[in-house]
Amino acid sequence: MSEDIRGLVFTKLNQAIKRGKRKGYSLMIVPNKKGEIACVNIPYLIFVTFFILMGINCYYLFRYPFRISEIWGLECHIYDLRQIVSRQDKELRRLDPCLKTTQEIEEALNGANGFVVEMEQEYAKHQNQKVKTEALTYREVYLPGYQLSSADRDISKLEVLNRNLNYLEEELALTGADLAGLVTKYKSYNRQLDFTPTIWPLARDRRISSGFGYRRHPIYKEMMLHQGIDIPTRTGTAVRATAEGKVTIAESRGGYGLLVEINHGYGFRTRYGHNSRLAVKVGQTVKKGQVIAYAGNTGTSTGPHVHYEVRLNKVPVNPRPYLN
Repeated sequence: MSEDIRGLVFTKLNQAIKRGKRKGYSLMIVPNKKGEIACVNIPYLIFVTFFILMGINCYYLFRYPFRISEIWGLECHIYDLRQIVSRQDKELRRLDPCLKTTQEIEEALNGANGFVVEMEQEYAKHQNQKVKTEALTYREVYLPGYQLSSADRDISKLEVLNRNLNYLEEELALTGADLAGLVTKYKSYNRQLDFTPTIWPLARDRRISSGFGYRRHPIYKEMMLHQGIDIPTRTGTAVRATAEGKVTIAESRGGYGLLVEINHGYGFRTRYGHNSRLAVKVGQTVKKGQVIAYAGNTGTSTGPHVHYEVRLNKVPVNPRPYLN
């Protein structure tokens, strides 16, 4: 059955082709002068093929301007992309100096952290505090390690730079807080130094004729505790307050002669004896280095000098370590 149908189809197809071959068109060429009329016979298939080709050519001919427009748009887009890639390439080339800068910041932070520890130790030393073992080491900054892949080298650099910046931002905040705390401590300590005896009572005379401790008294000829130091000078030499404070004594006191005592707070008091005259009154606040009296030979004295005492919590101590 199927073979009969197949044969019938082929038979009809052959008949159609034969009819197409017999069918055709004649093209007559008529001259515009006297002459014979030419006639050209065009087969049907050729005629159809010609119009099909003409249709195809017309299709591509009308479509060509649109394709040109599309290609031009693509060319412009490619040009823009190249410009973007060029700019990004320039930006990526800046990553190496940026990464190097983060490493320099790392070194600077390590230096700052080491400085904080050193200054904390100095502060503890001046405050007579014991330094804990943990405080002897500083917080060291380590940037995260990285390895660059060959495929995404620049992108990997950008990721590393971002990680480094995030890490350094945290470390900068911690180091900044440490430095701020250190500055606060030293400001407080600097203010405390204003109230701590640290200078000589005389601006120029620095020779000590009699030191702190037991000695044979030059007048009473007995072994007695000398509660300060004696600095010989000329009568009338200006005597300075060795720290800021409030005057508690400004009068004649027995063997001290004309005496000035200043309460500096923090447990410190200083005394200046044998003055020829006084320049301050009780209750007056004086600054470090301010003239409070003038040297003399009043009281129990063998010659013009300044008897200088430092008392800590009302107990006389050797003034020599406080003389800067």
